[in-house]
Amino acid sequence: MNRVDRDGGNQVPESDSPVASLGGVSTARMYDAAQGGKQNFSADRAAMRHLTGRLRADAAASLVAHHQHVHRVVRHLAGRGLAQFVLYGTGLPSTGQAHETIHAVAPAARVVYAEQDPYMLAHAHATTGKAGDRVRIVPCDLRRPADVLDDPIVRTFVDWAEPVAVGVLAVHEIPVADASWVARLRRVMAAGSRLWLTALSLDAYDRRTRAAAVVMCRALGLDLHFRTRDQVLALFEGTELVEPGLVWAPRWRPDGIGVDLPPERTAWLCGVARVG
Repeated sequence: MNRVDRDGGNQVPESDSPVASLGGVSTARMYDAAQGGKQNFSADRAAMRHLTGRLRADAAASLVAHHQHVHRVVRHLAGRGLAQFVLYGTGLPSTGQAHETIHAVAPAARVVYAEQDPYMLAHAHATTGKAGDRVRIVPCDLRRPADVLDDPIVRTFVDWAEPVAVGVLAVHEIPVADASWVARLRRVMAAGSRLWLTALSLDAYDRRTRAAAVVMCRALGLDLHFRTRDQVLALFEGTELVEPGLVWAPRWRPDGIGVDLPPERTAWLCGVARVG
């Protein structure tokens, strides 16, 4: 059963009150809230308002820019013949899901969503039914993305002997010092696969704003790990970045649809690389 939330008119679950049982504020649900979706709680919307006020209204536009980037990338990759996708931390928004864009180009493509937020997982199961046998949804600790390789659904659904587009869209969940997950993923990726990463970076902000962002995230219970450009580039070592390389989200093959925000202030550094 749903109720109308007074702060935005959204239909939200009656279970909104015990948000703590779902892990408090969720980046996946904040992602949905930024796009005006309904799969979020008042705590997520309050966190968005707090971040937005403190970071010059950049946060909401940043999440929308990331969503737009996701669709540009999957459209491009499906158009290049990639027929298997393993996507970590897409956020599973209420509208415009990645598999819909993929299947508009490549109807037979197989898509795996890996997500850790239990509410978003339930939402995904409820909304991807029409995709039939072409979509699978698996739980995953986004801090350890390579662990999904051991999931029995992934082992039977994905043919790792063929090219796979692996999108880790939640690099911010992973400590900067940990790069072991990249090596493990790459070991199973066939030649012609694509490694796609999106990472949060505050390089465009002054030192004071960067420090404030870290303090705010901790206060909200968000364990986010920001990276410099060099740290993100290091994750692509040994691969071949495709054009336009590692860039701010709006600059990755723009299609004329964007947000009113300088690209560097979206805070998303994004790149796609060919493996093998």
